[in-house]
Amino acid sequence: MTVLTNLLLEGFADSSFARLFTEMNGWTAALFVLGLILCAIEMFIPGFGVCGVSGTILIVAGIVLRMIFGGDLLMLLYMVLIAMVLFILMFWVFSRLITKTRLAKTPLFHTDSAVPTGTTEGTRDFSSLVGCEGTAETILHPVGRATINGETVDVVARDGYIPQGAAVVVVKAEGQRVVVIEK
Repeated sequence: MTVLTNLLLEGFADSSFARLFTEMNGWTAALFVLGLILCAIEMFIPGFGVCGVSGTILIVAGIVLRMIFGGDLLMLLYMVLIAMVLFILMFWVFSRLITKTRLAKTPLFHTDSAVPTGTTEGTRDFSSLVGCEGTAETILHPVGRATINGETVDVVARDGYIPQGAAVVVVKAEGQRVVVIEK
């Protein structure tokens, strides 16, 4: 068993993967790790800003320096794969932290929808207004506002023009479009 282990260790010691770390320059390692840290910080900042761009540049610089100082194609592949695996792992860990811990309740990550959740004028059914009478609050040329059943509604004049203060009758309601005529 020890003979097999020694053979594997000797073979591993000569491999590109082992040499990737054992022969790595200090600056190369520092740039690569600092780039990963900046990209991790960027995951907590909305948008793609200075930390993300700087981190990506530092990771690429670390990979390029490693290639300049005696790297081969396999080392390039290993470094790219290591960076991708670390990014996926960081994203998974941070997404779990954000959704499962108190961090999810902070204002940075807890946002309400900008869209109203109840019935809005855009989704309201105006068909109950057909046949009702009201008063033109503005000049309808052809679009304006009218008070119908004590409620101000955006309306469209079917005939093109209705003066302000004129009595109107709702003749049709299609979704949000309420069509009126002068009484």
